Amino acid sequence: MDSSCHVSIMDLIIKGGKLIDGRGDRVPYYPWVSADLGIEEGKIVEIGDLHRTTAEKTIDAQGMVVCPGFIDIHSHSDVTLLLNPKAESKVRQGVTTEVLGSCGESAYPLAGIEARKQLESRSPNLPSYGLSVEWKTLSEYADVIVKRGVACNVVPITGHVPVRLSVMGWEKRRPTETELEQMKSLVEETMLQGSFGFSTGLIYSPSSFADIDEIADLCRVAAKHGGIYKTHMRGGGGRVIEALKETLEIGRRSGIHVHVHHHKAMGDQNAAKVKITLPMIEESISAGVHVTVDMYPYMAGQGNLNAALPPWIHEGGPKELASRLKERDVRERLKKEMVEPESVPQWESYVEQSGWETCWSGWRIVSCTKEKNKKFEGKSIAEAKPEWQDPFEFLFDLLADEDGSVPFILPDVGKVGEEFLHMMMRHPVMMVGSDGYALAPYGPLGAGMPHPRSYGTFPRVLGRYVRDLRVLSLGEAIRKMTFLPATTLGLTDRGVIEEGKIADLVVFDPATVADCATYASPHSYPIGIVHVLVNGKLVIENSEHTEALPGRVLRSTDYKR
Repeated sequence: MDSSCHVSIMDLIIKGGKLIDGRGDRVPYYPWVSADLGIEEGKIVEIGDLHRTTAEKTIDAQGMVVCPGFIDIHSHSDVTLLLNPKAESKVRQGVTTEVLGSCGESAYPLAGIEARKQLESRSPNLPSYGLSVEWKTLSEYADVIVKRGVACNVVPITGHVPVRLSVMGWEKRRPTETELEQMKSLVEETMLQGSFGFSTGLIYSPSSFADIDEIADLCRVAAKHGGIYKTHMRGGGGRVIEALKETLEIGRRSGIHVHVHHHKAMGDQNAAKVKITLPMIEESISAGVHVTVDMYPYMAGQGNLNAALPPWIHEGGPKELASRLKERDVRERLKKEMVEPESVPQWESYVEQSGWETCWSGWRIVSCTKEKNKKFEGKSIAEAKPEWQDPFEFLFDLLADEDGSVPFILPDVGKVGEEFLHMMMRHPVMMVGSDGYALAPYGPLGAGMPHPRSYGTFPRVLGRYVRDLRVLSLGEAIRKMTFLPATTLGLTDRGVIEEGKIADLVVFDPATVADCATYASPHSYPIGIVHVLVNGKLVIENSEHTEALPGRVLRSTDYKR
């Protein structure tokens, strides 16, 4: 048979869509081209007019946008993907790649007992799924992910917390030379096993115990392997400028690409400080320090109530903190310092962002582990506490009873901050990151009242900030979700629609796409995300999960860096 007459049958063709390649606007507010997409063996093999080409399956994308899959540069799904590999709340947003190990918290390396205990304490649901923390290394953790399957791709980052806990436990001091070398060896090990970088969460212990020298030394190891440095900085409110100076200095010293998580200035009185921090970032870029940032499209964040307490009480870990809170003299000292945070060196208290009365009425409890405390979920401190009780005493009681850890939602900024959020969104080095988890409305992952960003971040940008408010053009918004994070990480095979690239793709309706999750009803899937492909396989088809688990653990060692 003449080979020239042979007609190949593709695996899948997406027909009639408006293709946005991910690189940004071709012409402002007209970022797409009309074309079909042909997919074979997980890759984009042809772009153009494919009406004469046959396929095993065809998707009609008339009136819809076809773009690269969204890369969540700031995710905390390290454990939740083990509990539910379907990654429901993320893939239904169009997220095809989750970047793990954010804010210093990764599930590896677990070279010491304290690192293992800390991971187990924040993974109480593992036993109910027949799982236990049996891995120590990044490679062993990746093997567990692969064995269970996963709906999205996974990008591993090495967290400072397990590295420091493995070597120093919860001690609040500088490392010895030997301890520093041990930590550097652990970072080196993870980089050789495919980590894409190193991260810190400098408002949380034990990362908060580290000084700039320790962090810069560990960043040098990651930089040697082409890794990036992702950080929840040491301050995000009144001390955001000082915190950014430290972050940029780490980049200058180590030569690493610096990525700042959820960059903002918390509190209405601080919101305008981004007018100072953005030029600082631009100046550092001009001086040769590679800097990027991420942000979620909400006016409130989520953290842990234990971060409202000064650093000294965190030494020894959450359970030791809970034990100390039972002592009257400790409580009296805490009250004094929390009311007068300026008396505690290098500590940014939440009260600096607002006032305690605002905190008591604005902070909302996300979840509790003890059954008797679950009645507080979704309530503010003011609503949850007995009328007669001092709010500080209620806070201390709750933390003591919950082993020192209670997640909560806090208002970052009010109406004043909206214009500065817009400013951040428009900045060319800002990308979209949820700072959320892969959750589901059922099972243990459907418990509590989490931040709606875990379900709504990416559709919210497309619906509210592109279509409704026109803060961003559609092409620029998609660049911040696809090509920009891909190039930041060095993922050269995805993040863009191009022949030969991996078929991580989203098909959505630009007229209807929207987030549905709210603070009152957070476990709600978005609308308008019609089809999602991961490595060429349909994970979301006609807005429903197909049960497919085609995701992969991506490793930096597979890319030229």
